[in-house]
Amino acid sequence: MDIFSSLPFLKEISPRLIMGHIGFHGPISRADIARDTGLHPSTITRIVASLMEEGLVQEDGEGHNELGRKPILLSLVPDSIHVIGLAVESTFVSGVLANLEANIIEKIDAPLHDTSRWAVQKEIELVINRLLERSKELGVSVTGIGVAMHGIINSADGICVFAPANGWTNVPVAAMISERYQLPVRVENNANAMALGEYWFGNGKGVENLLAVKVGRSIGSGIILGGQLFPGADYTAGEIGHLTVVLDGPLCKCGNYGCLETVASIGAVIKRGRLMLKRGDGGSLLELIGNNPDGLDFANLCETARLGDGTARRLWEEAGSYLGLALANTINILNPTKVLVGGDVLPVVDFILPKVREIVSVRALETLKTNLTIEPVGLGADAVALGAVTLILKELFTPEN
Repeated sequence: MDIFSSLPFLKEISPRLIMGHIGFHGPISRADIARDTGLHPSTITRIVASLMEEGLVQEDGEGHNELGRKPILLSLVPDSIHVIGLAVESTFVSGVLANLEANIIEKIDAPLHDTSRWAVQKEIELVINRLLERSKELGVSVTGIGVAMHGIINSADGICVFAPANGWTNVPVAAMISERYQLPVRVENNANAMALGEYWFGNGKGVENLLAVKVGRSIGSGIILGGQLFPGADYTAGEIGHLTVVLDGPLCKCGNYGCLETVASIGAVIKRGRLMLKRGDGGSLLELIGNNPDGLDFANLCETARLGDGTARRLWEEAGSYLGLALANTINILNPTKVLVGGDVLPVVDFILPKVREIVSVRALETLKTNLTIEPVGLGADAVALGAVTLILKELFTPEN
């Protein structure tokens, strides 16, 4: 469905270019927009006046000027447009209602107890319904719905090619949701969406060459090259979780041995921790979880690490070592200037990143480390859902579409 059907004044390229420039660089003056975009000042004045009349852009105080009159700055009107963003993960669906600046107005989480296609579809609709109800209560309309999913996603056609956790194969997700709600729907892989969200609104804002790594029950990454998402020829670029980091290591669900996911995913860390406890190598960790090795889970492994337990911290540091090795190899190929780490692992990211940086500093090429930074995502636990919001917002902001 055409995303501009409810916003006909944005169908033309120039208004989207100006609006996107204000959103990305604002508050900004008309003169600076003219300099940056190459549009004639009179064109900018006319279009800005129209955008202000539509309630999308506002004047936002005065800028600095050494000589002459101070320029009037422009910014977006945050609540002029609202979008729903969904993160459809293997164990839950998280939905947000967000505004033009990706500020969350409402959030709803729904666990997935049944991962069959129809059960997942029902939960997706439940979350959308509740967010639409909330938007009506607030008196705002929804412009579109962005969906970020695990698995291989044909983003051009809005099709889930394959989602291993629930067995979806060639499911027309965008068409299915769009037909149900009569709204534009865009679909993307969850790590790719996270990368886009970080590029537009998070710690990767404006970073032209960016790698965003999502670590959870599985591991994937989104790649931004030259300011554009790089999905790959078959929509599978960024599968960092299937880089081999341990020769003849554990069997991976992909059929290979020693993939990063087999040693650094949350499930792998928990499995290794339980084995240590059963072997008597856990020290005080076993006491902290009630002397039940099989009771070790993500929540108490996070909590015990925060409490200072040496075994728990070593488990996360070891995962960081493997992640660092995979990242060093990826950095040597892609040469990003920033690497962002997010996903379910965020609660323990402070125990993981020091080891990641240590390994990268040893393994990555020296010339590639000069301008490189590695840090957590800026959008936190909602990075994927806000990345889904970005799927809609970037289409409003960019003239290529």
